[in-house]
Amino acid sequence: MIYHLLPENEPFSAFSGVAISRNVSNMMRLDPSRVVVCQSCDDSWGFRADRILVIPALRLLARIKGRRFIPRLLTNLFFRWVFQPLLSRLSPGDIVWCHNQPFYCVALEATIRAKGAKLVFHAHNSICDGPTRAAFRAFTADATIFVSQAIRNEALRSLPWLKNTCVVHNGADEQRFYPKRSSEEPSDRVPVVLYVGRLVPRKGVHVLIDAMAILEKRSVRASCRIVGSSFAGGSKQTGYVRSLTRRCPSNIHFVPYRSGTEIAEEYRAADILCCPSNWDEPFGNVNVEAMACGVPVVASRVGGIPEIASAGGIVLVEPGRADQLADSLQQLLENKALRTQVGTQGIESFRRRFTWTAVCREYQLIVDSVRASKVSCA
Repeated sequence: MIYHLLPENEPFSAFSGVAISRNVSNMMRLDPSRVVVCQSCDDSWGFRADRILVIPALRLLARIKGRRFIPRLLTNLFFRWVFQPLLSRLSPGDIVWCHNQPFYCVALEATIRAKGAKLVFHAHNSICDGPTRAAFRAFTADATIFVSQAIRNEALRSLPWLKNTCVVHNGADEQRFYPKRSSEEPSDRVPVVLYVGRLVPRKGVHVLIDAMAILEKRSVRASCRIVGSSFAGGSKQTGYVRSLTRRCPSNIHFVPYRSGTEIAEEYRAADILCCPSNWDEPFGNVNVEAMACGVPVVASRVGGIPEIASAGGIVLVEPGRADQLADSLQQLLENKALRTQVGTQGIESFRRRFTWTAVCREYQLIVDSVRASKVSCA
């Protein structure tokens, strides 16, 4: 079996989980030997109960503040107690696949090895902060997977001793994200720019709002839908969200958080997706989901996004530049043929590189190598 350990603050849910929950659900859908280990779940992903190991003590762990600074011996004992329901199930040849939590690996590695099982670490974000770097000195994974070359390069600069590192990009579910059926659109239809994601400063929503204000002053016909909230699955108001709503021009509409089929329909109803991130986005799943739907993307040249854009489908702009973002959006808004061209490039790139069928083939190669103790990632 392959046991996927979610971070303690992430439920296994299409509604209240985030990217890791979604990625694991796609892996599980294509491989019946995979089980998710999580703090809580609902039935939104549609898996049988025997595919989900719920450990309620993880919710207690999520509430503990400053746990990284507890003496390691106490931390390790606590983690081993929390994960006893998992550890008691391990058999030789099993794989514990840990997502984003090296502290779990430090505590559990000895028991995992004693059971004859293997350990894989999957980095969805940067692993270069101080406590995390220290943790990576205390365990050795059989393979370490990064979601982009950008965060792998960053990790190797900070942690040069890492071995058996691999890059496997995220994908999108081709059964859910697909182009809309061709149909005639009214000639007077106003093109739609879509944003999907969390409403937090590093996602750059304020830059998009400034760009839409520029387009309004230029009398460019466009409507922008901002779909999301400050937290996955909810709409808690923050100071940042309130500042966005106060400053937005009349061509912007805020839409509550969406998930599953609803969010796929949002893509298909849009003419352009905008991903204005102003931080080193580790990957940027929304870009791939839009490409799968045939929607051209305008995104910031940050983190792993240029890797997604390397075969077309995305127009890259510099982060934080509302004027440059407005120029690129205007070019696509006023040229339907160009939108079609970029969108078609995106579909072709997605089908070659980012379907979950293709991504899981890459994961299977890693699984086979780990079990054979012949990992040759890098």
